[in-house]
Amino acid sequence: MYNSSSMMKLLCVTGNKHKFDIGKQAFSKYDIELKQRVFDLDEIQSEDPKLIIRDKARRAFDQVNEPLIVTDDSWSIPALRGFPGPYMKSINYWFTPEDFIRLTKELSDKTIMLHQFIAYQDAYETVIFSSDVIGALLPTAQGKEGPSIMKVVSLSGDNGLSIAERYDQGLERDITGTNDAWHQAAEWYAAKVESGQQA
Repeated sequence: MYNSSSMMKLLCVTGNKHKFDIGKQAFSKYDIELKQRVFDLDEIQSEDPKLIIRDKARRAFDQVNEPLIVTDDSWSIPALRGFPGPYMKSINYWFTPEDFIRLTKELSDKTIMLHQFIAYQDAYETVIFSSDVIGALLPTAQGKEGPSIMKVVSLSGDNGLSIAERYDQGLERDITGTNDAWHQAAEWYAAKVESGQQA
């Protein structure tokens, strides 16, 4: 157990509790305490998720003027030519789990990819970390927790459980691996602080 009073601290700007909990767990392995800050950030419209998160990080820094990280996910269904890409937040607002099932039930390829992006921002640099997690679209909605997509996707290694079911069971902190974007960012930031380069 880490002594929180001696831990390094870093701001994480996100209103998504699930993402924050995953990030907090990953950063704690490097003796770094993430502190959550919630406020609305207008996102640019783009097909390129790296452009979106880079702009998001700069906008967040302009508001708080201290080193921080932001997170953003992009989803792609290869059989639907990469739909919905970086627009999943809006799609989750419009689509119910049943809408996803109707849209994808005739697809022979049920693959879906989660593309995770984390961006660190300070006064001098933007550093982006990314990782991909493969998953499968489910034939029925499973679980209660979270937005629509979480009820119809099972990620690799989850033994057929939907993301929502894992959250229902309190297993959300195990969703990511040791080389996911969160751990990449945590390892990089710990090394940055250790070398005395932090802003």
